[in-house]
Amino acid sequence: LTPGQADQAGGVAAYINAQFDRSLTWKDAEWLAELWGGPFAIKGVMDPADAERAHEHGASAVMLSNHGGRQLDGACAPIEMVGRVRERVGDRLEVILDGGVRRGSHVVKALAAGADAVSIGRPYLYGLAGGGEAGVTRVLSLLIEETHRTLALLGCADIDRLDRSFLRDR
Repeated sequence: LTPGQADQAGGVAAYINAQFDRSLTWKDAEWLAELWGGPFAIKGVMDPADAERAHEHGASAVMLSNHGGRQLDGACAPIEMVGRVRERVGDRLEVILDGGVRRGSHVVKALAAGADAVSIGRPYLYGLAGGGEAGVTRVLSLLIEETHRTLALLGCADIDRLDRSFLRDR
C-alpha cells in the first residue's frame, strides 16, 4: 500500500467501526417498537436467549445472521442456530434465516429446521450484476425450481409440511 492508500484504508476502517454503537440496549428496541408501531425484526440475533429477549422487547421477528462472517469471523453459521432458536421461542416470534442461502436445497433445510422464511441477498446481487433485472428474475426462478425439485426428491408435496424429520441428525 502507498501512504495515501493506507490513510484511505484507515479512514474506511474508522468509518466501519463507528457504525457499531456499544451503548444500544434492549430498551432501545422497545423505544423503536413504540415509535414504529408496526411489526419489526431484529437482525444479527444468534443466541436463543437473545431471540426471546427480542420478543419481550417488542420484536415480531428475528433474523439469524452472522452478517456474512464479516464482523465476527468465528461466529457459527445461522443455519446451525435455527432449531435452537425455534425451540426457545416457539411460535411467538418469526424466525428468518439470513445468510448462506444459495440454492433451493438451502431454503428447504432452513424451513425444515424451523425457520419461517429465508433472506437472500448475494444471489440477487450476482444476478443483477450479470444480467440486470432479467438476471435477478433468473436467480429467483432457479431458487424456486431448486426448492420444488428438493421437495419432490424428499417426497414432500407441501412446503408447509417440512419439519426436522426431513433433516439428518449429526
